[in-house]
Order: sequence, then structure tokens, then C-alpha cells
Amino acid sequence: MKKLLILFSLVIISITIMAQTKLTGVVYDSEKLPLIGASIRISGTSEGTVADMDGKFSFETDLTKGRLQISFIGFQSIEREFDGSQDYTIYLVQETTSLNDVVVIGYGSSRKSDLTGSVASVSNMDQISSRPITSAQEFLQGNLAGVTVQQQGGDPASTPTITIRGMGSVNTESPLWVVDGMPYYGGTLNPNDIESITVLKDAASAAIYGAQASSGVIVVTTKSGKAGKLSVAVDVFAGVQQADNLPVPLTAEEQNWAYNTAADNSGATRDPARDVSLNPWGGVNRTNWIDEIFRKASVYNANVGLSGGGEKGIYSASFSYQKKQGLLINTSSERIGLRVKSQYNLSDKMRVGQNLYVLNEEAIGTNNTSSYSGTIINAMYMPSAAPVYDGEGNFHGVAPKGSDYAGSYGDVYNPVALLKRPATSNPVTYIDANAYIEFDFIKDFKFRSSLMLSLKDSEYKKFTPKIPESGRPSEMNYLNQSWSKRNKWIWDNQVSYSKTINNHHLDFTGVYSAQYTKYEYNLVNAQDFAREESWYHYLENAGSINSYSSDAYEDALNSMIGRFRYNYSDKYFLMGSIRRDQTSRLSSENNSDLFPSASVAWKMSNESFMQELNWIHSMKLRASWGQIGNIQSVSYYAYNVPMSSQRPTLGESDAQKVSGYYVKQQSNPNLKWETSESFDVGLDLSLFKGSLEITSDYFVKNTNDMIMTNAADSHLGVNDGPTSNVGTVENKGFEFSALYKGNIGSLKYSVNGNFSTTKNNLKDLDGYTSSYIYHSNNVRSTLYPYRSEPGQELYSYYLISSDGIFKTQTEIDNYTGSNGQLIQPNAKPGDLKFIDSNKDGEISNEDRTYKGNAFPDFTYAFNFSAEYKNFDLALTFQGVSGVKLFNAYKFTAYNAAQQGYNLDNRVLNAWSESNINSEIPMLRVDDPNSNFGTNSDWYLEDGSYLRLKNLTIGYNVPALLLNRICQGSSLRVYFSAENLFTITDYTGLDPEVGGIGLDLGTYPVAKTYSLGLSFKF
Repeated sequence: MKKLLILFSLVIISITIMAQTKLTGVVYDSEKLPLIGASIRISGTSEGTVADMDGKFSFETDLTKGRLQISFIGFQSIEREFDGSQDYTIYLVQETTSLNDVVVIGYGSSRKSDLTGSVASVSNMDQISSRPITSAQEFLQGNLAGVTVQQQGGDPASTPTITIRGMGSVNTESPLWVVDGMPYYGGTLNPNDIESITVLKDAASAAIYGAQASSGVIVVTTKSGKAGKLSVAVDVFAGVQQADNLPVPLTAEEQNWAYNTAADNSGATRDPARDVSLNPWGGVNRTNWIDEIFRKASVYNANVGLSGGGEKGIYSASFSYQKKQGLLINTSSERIGLRVKSQYNLSDKMRVGQNLYVLNEEAIGTNNTSSYSGTIINAMYMPSAAPVYDGEGNFHGVAPKGSDYAGSYGDVYNPVALLKRPATSNPVTYIDANAYIEFDFIKDFKFRSSLMLSLKDSEYKKFTPKIPESGRPSEMNYLNQSWSKRNKWIWDNQVSYSKTINNHHLDFTGVYSAQYTKYEYNLVNAQDFAREESWYHYLENAGSINSYSSDAYEDALNSMIGRFRYNYSDKYFLMGSIRRDQTSRLSSENNSDLFPSASVAWKMSNESFMQELNWIHSMKLRASWGQIGNIQSVSYYAYNVPMSSQRPTLGESDAQKVSGYYVKQQSNPNLKWETSESFDVGLDLSLFKGSLEITSDYFVKNTNDMIMTNAADSHLGVNDGPTSNVGTVENKGFEFSALYKGNIGSLKYSVNGNFSTTKNNLKDLDGYTSSYIYHSNNVRSTLYPYRSEPGQELYSYYLISSDGIFKTQTEIDNYTGSNGQLIQPNAKPGDLKFIDSNKDGEISNEDRTYKGNAFPDFTYAFNFSAEYKNFDLALTFQGVSGVKLFNAYKFTAYNAAQQGYNLDNRVLNAWSESNINSEIPMLRVDDPNSNFGTNSDWYLEDGSYLRLKNLTIGYNVPALLLNRICQGSSLRVYFSAENLFTITDYTGLDPEVGGIGLDLGTYPVAKTYSLGLSFKF
């Protein structure tokens, strides 16, 4: 019995000695909000846990003493000692340097300081809700080096285009948008919903997204709820827009003078329509047509956001409404959106979440890309003698009814009628839903399955009434109506493993992704409606169906991705990935391929030999290489093109129409992937305790096996040749950005700037049926300024050089070839002098040479923000340099040898014997020297500009005052000006013409002034 008591006592003592230490607590930020996922570790071991939804943690250890390390990305880590069981309340302070910011990358996140690839994050996201912008694309302009954003003019129906590190193909290129971890194909994102934007610029960073990421990836994280009581945010602004630097048409008197002078200069008989004694109507000035079509336009925006959460879940929701009038009458855009996002913890190891975004938008724009029917160019063409309406309230033509002189003013549309007459609707509805489940199934392992559905329904309906007035009359009315539907789903399954063992940190991500798209489109063109009221605009009422067409496709893409990341002692970093993509757009022999990438980084500042340089906070060298397959350039059935159909009439009546099928394009079963390959080397530097951050990169990006359509085999009798792999395009350049943050007493400020250079080169066209690429972009089927040839840039200007204007007949007589013959025998003083580049004694297309292209050699931006007590200020300057624009507006607006169109008033300064230094050729009603009809660099202008993109001044109402109304609320009021001024030498309406630089009278970017408020409670 005594022995049993002794044994029992020993067991009790042993259990007591082995009893575990219990460590519990809660982790908050400075505002006492729980830091979900904060890491709690025992120093020198792998023991620990993470904070739950309420910031709480609890775990047990065999150790009785030690140090507890508490950390959270973006916050300063701290340590706490323990001696036996402890309970803590811990507050973490946010880091002042952005190097510790969480950067969302493909299928995961990382500290900015740990990145190995070229990844850029927008640093001023707090300003996105304070600007009168309609899209995230607009906000990105000027914010990131290497990311070029071009407004496509100011048309409310247009969307800015984004090019990352240069143009790699003649095909349409656009970066992949990823929202909350899933590829996004929906409508315009609500700027108020966006929490962060990250751009993956090099192939090593973007490779994990594979076949859709060859043009870069823009990763967006939307706002999530936070645990705590319901929070409401209301953001409202209203503003007015106006155009600047508008052209001025000739008055009626000036138009008569110009054409009479042009006739005299040509030795021709004056047009009787320009004689006020014969045509007194034509001598009276009635209308400035530019003023008639432009207006001061309004913009309104309202957004209400809700967020909150509890012990088990968090949620957020928003409702947004935006309406924006266009600068041109009867143009506008309107958008209504609803977003709901939530996450719920089924257990401490399993979470589910969803993100639903419903959007309806409608944008009514106008045509400004045609030199025949563009709205702005027609406002220049229209005679100033014509009123907008006649005495009966109908639209007026170029001349009164029954006038004998209508033909003297050209085939012009009344531009007000062009905008007001058609009845147009274009509603588009998007539904994008993403649901996921996440499960920590084994220690250090995580599984996530996400399903995304993207639905798009579009309708377009335009009824064009008859045009009875003179100019370009039409006795027929038309209805164009189309419908399209696109259904898409993406299913991603992801396994992640993350483990820290002493100084080694391992991270592995494996993904299987599948996506499927189904699309259908139908178009009907009808005509001959007996009535033109809106209630009659239906196909059943048409006298005849003019034409109809349809399109449909199915598209599938399956991918397997593996990525490995390794970090040793926070000094040496390695990342590698490989992706296998399989597409339905290529034949079974070529439809799959492997695309690898690798990147490394060395954080030199963590080496012992750098420790004495305490002014260096962080220094990291990195290098990356990768390949990405590009599927965007491949049409859906290029490897096996379906037959086309037609219904020709066999006989004398439509009743005898029969269906016929034919081969329109050659197939190419050997078509393979276009591949984007890039190399990048970069330096990330943080100085003076993180106050100054510098990033620089040098990159080379090649597009290999570029996809284009070859010429057809003339023996087969088809219209188009096969889609083929031809050519290589290279882009290389340098990027630099810097950010400095500081304070002087109560004044906090930050300054950041960036610039980038890109050099484009078409290296070869191996496999193409021509030695150069012919581009069909043109001006009234007369000027074709573009051509791409190996050794030159894509979309290079291919033009004849000019050398001013001949001032005397002697200059013309002395301009001779080697044979003594006049090089320009039809020239007269006041005509352009063209350079005989090939020295053959004449001016012809053989004298054309390459003159660069419209893409900037150099882009730059400068941002400044400051806070002083309750006031804040933000300035954004943005500019481009080395841009060349083809000002095709001059082809008709300066040219009196057309159909009698009205002209720009700058022709009043055209060359004459008393104005010999003018740069505008002498006015003539003929053009024997082909001043305007020659593809010459006279049309080229420097499109460089510096623009004050945004100025915002804000004021935060004092909390003491607000607390009397609503406890814990905040209110900020602000004034914002967008596109305040532009410094440029370009003579067109706006240097930001978009596209490839062809300016036919571009819809100018609006100058916008707005007042807004942000109220949170």
C-alpha cells in the first residue's frame, strides 16, 4: 500500500512537471480593430498560431519560459516574454514604409519587400473616390511606370486602353483583369469598391495566369467588411464638364472670301454661290456649328457602402449610380451597380465566401472616326450661313429648299441632326458571381475551390429617319438591331502549402483551372418604314429586311499551374512556375503547351556587411525570365474555319433565293501558340527609414510567332488566307519610380514620380506572305500613312518628307534632278516642297521613308499630396514625349480643293505673297501639286504634352462637431478639377487622340470641375 502511494505521488509530480503552458490573448491595430490572421510564434521554434476573426489566439506549449513574436503584414512586429501561462492584449503599429504592404499577386499575396518579379502597386488609392472618373482605367493613368493609359478621346461610350510595356502585336491587346482572385470579364468596375490595384508587368509575375496574361495582369481587390458594428459610407459628387481648345470654322463672309481667293489663285472662275449679289443667303453668318454641337455637360455620382461583421463572418455591400453627359449633345453614359461580398467561418478551419456584382450600363456615343460622317468634322464642313432649323422647325440643309447652290457646299450632314435625329439605345447587363470554399485540411496546407459565373446581355437598336434636307439627303429610313449573349464560367481549384523551418520559408501553390465560354450574336438591318414615330420602330413594320447575320462560338481553356517560392533568412528569394494550357482554338496537335518562368532576388540590406549603412532601410536586386502563351490573337476556329453562307437570288424574284455555302477563309491546322517572352532586371531601394522608396527596371519583351492572316492562295478562290504564325516583335525599355514621404510639424506630405521609356521593333516577318504589313487605316480613301516593316516600329508612319513651302518661282525652278528636269513641275509659290529621297528626279511613293510611330518614347507623371490639420491637397501631372500624331483633320479643314466644305479659320493665315512664312499651303480650288493628297510628313505633328490631370482640395469636418450629430462619424468635403490644363504644341483638338495616332477630329477629353463629399458613420 505504501509503495502504491509513493508511485501515485510520483505520477502526480510528473504530470505537474509536464503540464503545458497556455498562452492566450487578442491582437488589435491602433484603432482597436482585430487583426485577423496575425501570426503568433514562439521565438526560435515553429510553435504558434494565428489570430481568429476577433483577433483572439490561444495555444499551448511545453515550454515554461520564452519570447512570443507577434507579427502581421504591414505592421511592426513586437515581442513579449512569458513565464508560465499568460494572457495578452496586444496593439500593433502600422509600418510607415510601403515595403511591408501586402501585395496581391497571382493566386496569393506577398509582402512588397519579398517580391522577385516586376510588380507595381498604386500608392494613392485613397484618392480614387475623390475624382470624377468613371473607371479604374482613368485612375491608373500616370500612376505606374510602364503602364500606358490612353484615353480614346472624350466620348462617353469609349473606354481608355491600357498597354503594359509596349505593343507586342498588330492584334488587339489588353491586359487581363483579375478581381478578388478570379479573372474578370464584366463591365466597368465601380471605383468606390476598389481597395487596391496591383499590376503584374513581367512574364514571371503574370505567368501563373497563362494564356490570357501575355499583355500583363491588373489585379484588383475590392473592399471587404470588418468585424464590428455596421459601418455606412456615402460618397457623392456632382460636376460640370466643358471642352477646351475647340476649332473655329469660317464665318459665312470668310468662307466666301476663302473660296473666291482659292479660285483666283488657281486661275479658275469663281463659284456663283460665293457671289453675294447672286446668292445673298450665302453671305449672312447664322451659325457656329462647333458651338451648336458642344455643350457644358453634367456628371453625377452616388455610392452607398455598407460593411460589418461578427464572430463568424464579415460582409460588405454597395450601391452605385453614375450619370455622365457627353460634351456633344445627345451623348451620355449611365451606370447602375450593386455589389455584395461576404465571408463566413463554418469552423476554425473552413470558410466560405461570395462576391456578386450586378451592373447595367448604357452609353450613347457618336462617330468621330470617319472623315466622311464624323460629327465634329461635319460641324466644320457645314456652311456657317445655314441655320440649325428652317422656318418650319425641321433640320436645315446646306442651303435653302430649292436653292440652285446646294451643290457648292458639299455632301454634308447637318451635325445637330446627326446627333439628335437617330433614336439609339444600347443597354448592357452584366452579372458576375464568384463563390468559394476554403479549407485548412492539414497543418500548413490550404485548399480553395472557386467558381465564377460571368453573364453578359447586350442589346443595340438604332433607328435612322429619312434625311430630306440638302447636303447628304436620303429618302430611306433604317433600323439596325442586334442582340448578343455571352455566358462564361471559370472553376479554379487551388492547393497551397506554406511552411517556415528555422530560416527557410517554403511556399507551394498548385492550381487546376477550367473555363468555358458560349457566345451568340444576331444582327438585323431593316428599312422602308411607313412611319418614323418611336412606337413604330419595330422589325415587323419594316418594308423589307435589308440584311441579317449571326455569329456564335464556344471556347474552352484548361490549365494546370504549379508555383514554388522559397525564402532563406529573408535574404535570398526564388520563385519558379510552370503552366500547361490547353485551348479549343487550336488543333489537337498544337492545342497544349508548357510555359515556364523563374525569378530570383537578393535582399542585400539584410547582409551583415550592409548593417553599418543605417541610412539604407532595404536594398534588393531581382531578375526574372518567363514565357506566356497568348490565345487572345487566335480566332475561335482558325485551325478549321467554318463555311460561310449566303442566299443569292436564282431567277427574277426574292422568292427564288436559295441557301449557298462557300469557303471564305483558308484553315491552318498547323497554327500554334503565340508566345510572349520577357526578361527583367530590377532594383528596389528604401532609404532613410523608409521615407524614400525607389524602384527601377530594365526589360526586354519579345512576342514570338505573332499571329496574323496571310494572303490567300490565288488558286483556291477564297477571300482570306490562313491565320498563321509570322514574325517577332521586341519591346525593350527602362522604368523608374520614386516615392518620398515626410512631415514638417503638422504638415504631412508625399511626393512620387515615375517615368518609362519603351522602344518597339518589328524584328522579322518570317512566314508572312509579304515583306511588310500593309495597314488599311486611311483618310477618305486617299491617305494611307501606315506601314510595318522589319527593323521598324509597328504602325510606323511611311511618308514622303516635306521641306516647307516654296516662296518663289525661282526656288521651284532650281529644284531639279540630276537630269536637270523639275522635280515638282506642277508646283507654284505657296505649294509644299517634297523631298526626292531616292534621287530619281520625281516625287512618288518610292520617296516614302519611315517616320516613327504614335507611341510615346517617354511617359512620365508626378504626384504630390499633403495634409495639414483638417485640410488635404492632391496634384497629379501626367505627360508623354516623343509622340507623333497624324493630323488628318488638316486634309479637309485646310483644303479648298474638296467639295466646297467650310474650313478652319486658320486658313485665313494660309500662304500668300504677303504672308510667305505661313506653314499652310496657298488656298486653291485645285491641288495640282497634291499638297493635301500626298502621304507626307506635313501632317505629322509633335503630340507630346504635359497635363495637370487632377487637382483635389479636401477638408475634414472636425470630429468634435460631427459627434454632436452622429457619434463616431466622419465627413470630408472636396473640390476636384480634372484635366485642368494641357501644355502642348499639337494644333488639333486634343493630343490624346488614342489608337495609333490618326486624328480625324477627335472627341476632346473633358475638363471637369466637381464638388463632392464622403460621409461615414
